[in-house]
Amino acid sequence: MADEKRSRSVRSALWHDGRVRLALGLVGLIVAAELLSNWSPAVESFVITTLINVMIVVGLYLLIGNSGVVSFGQISFMALGAYMTGLITVEASRKEFLLPDLPSWLSSLHLGTLPALVIVVVLVGLIAALVGIPLMRLSGLSASIATLSLLIISNVLITQSSSITGGNQTFIGVPVTTTTEVALVGAILAIFVAIWFRRSRIGLLLRASRDDEPAARAAGVSVTKERVVAFGISGALIGLAGAFYAHFVGSFSPDDFYFEITFTTLAMLVVGGLYSLEGAVVGALLISTIQEMLGRLENGEGLGPIHATLHDGVTAIVLACIVIAVMIFRPSGLMGHRETDDVEPADEEDRPAPVVPADDPEAAT
Repeated sequence: MADEKRSRSVRSALWHDGRVRLALGLVGLIVAAELLSNWSPAVESFVITTLINVMIVVGLYLLIGNSGVVSFGQISFMALGAYMTGLITVEASRKEFLLPDLPSWLSSLHLGTLPALVIVVVLVGLIAALVGIPLMRLSGLSASIATLSLLIISNVLITQSSSITGGNQTFIGVPVTTTTEVALVGAILAIFVAIWFRRSRIGLLLRASRDDEPAARAAGVSVTKERVVAFGISGALIGLAGAFYAHFVGSFSPDDFYFEITFTTLAMLVVGGLYSLEGAVVGALLISTIQEMLGRLENGEGLGPIHATLHDGVTAIVLACIVIAVMIFRPSGLMGHRETDDVEPADEEDRPAPVVPADDPEAAT
């Protein structure tokens, strides 16, 4: 009986070890992605889109979850990553035809996908950090409104820079190189970067300022500096997701990086849990799946034995209702504050017994 109890306690403790959950979750993600991608081209497209969403939401979590600053402008860096990798990887002859007014040095530049991705991560991260210097001096609603302004400004710049981006026209000709395996590597990389940042000294100081900013400043924490670092790393991850997206669809327009994807990805984070990396991944997977199912019904494609056709806009209404329900009944999200590196006692009996002073007979009784 004692051996069985000990064995159950060990199994329960292993399950509550965040590192074990992380390993099992990653293995499950890899296996599921590989199996589903072999199902059909449509399912493969859904898997890749979902993994890119995971990258975006994890990038949002890295900033919002650690700093508490809700940013509506991170998709600007997704757009920057997409257009930047497009300008670098599209063939020179095609750029001369599509963008005749492009500067000569940029028109003749042509690199492979991997070097382009490295350049995108570095440059977008630096640009995000520079933009974050004034923005991250703000807190609360002021910071959120300022980042929303960033999203609007970036969209206007893209649409008005027709000689470089093509303006409102669709940017075409990007090599399609994002496969399921590539998207998997990107999603896992984003998860490990988020774990590394959370465990770092900067991440710890940032969460201290999130929980009590005046106290953190009084203790000597440079809140603005920590937020700028998080803003830059978050921008780099989301810029990389934008590059993966560009190399997945091959063509895109400014509207692909505006309000719709901004609020959809934020909804994923809210549903999963603003302050939980596990929640970010779960929210991205759950909302992406719901979107895919309802989108198929809206398009009249059917869903297995279900052949009903939904009116346009039903998907947006359902997602909005889900967000409202979660905020009412589960304000901290589906996963609460659970983190991948948390180690929790599995059962009440596994918790350490309180220490009772030997000279306190009343406490002992």
